[in-house]
Amino acid sequence: MAPNALDPAFGVLEYTSLWGSHKATIPTRDWNAGIGTNGYGGYVGWDTTTPNDALDMWTDLCNLLKVFVLASTSFNLVTLYTQASPTAKPLPQVIVPLAIVGTNVSTSQAKAVQQTWNFRSVAFGRFKLVLLDGPSGGGFEKILHAGFGADDLAIEGEMTDLTKAWSARDSTAPATAVSKTITLNDKLRREYGMT
Repeated sequence: MAPNALDPAFGVLEYTSLWGSHKATIPTRDWNAGIGTNGYGGYVGWDTTTPNDALDMWTDLCNLLKVFVLASTSFNLVTLYTQASPTAKPLPQVIVPLAIVGTNVSTSQAKAVQQTWNFRSVAFGRFKLVLLDGPSGGGFEKILHAGFGADDLAIEGEMTDLTKAWSARDSTAPATAVSKTITLNDKLRREYGMT
């Protein structure tokens, strides 16, 4: 994999909030149609032995993300792609249906809020997990790893679990979370007519 490339595989997670539709592109290890029992294929974990059903792995992630968004947000589906090389055309393989809704009840600013978990990979590359339109929790201060709560630590645990197949764009496993930032997304603010 070339730096910042998406090969050999990735998923595009589609979700909707009260204000808009969003997509999150998340790299993975190679997808295999013959793995899994739910009919959507799967992945072999970074430990090179553990099979991961695609539906189960993406459901696990969304069940951890749902605590950061309101009940008006729904994780709807993920389209799984393979890409033979950094310059090859991505090929859609399967659409995995999801029906997971948010559980956060905060009344803090959520519209146009961007939450970003910042990771380093095994090879010290950068990996980011971005979630839009979730409550800010009342603040926009950068949160260092030492300040993570249980829900943020659960996200870190999922993304760095070597039995899973999440990948940084340097083709190595996410290794540790460094920080979390909560900001207002300027592009969304313009789209939502907030500026």
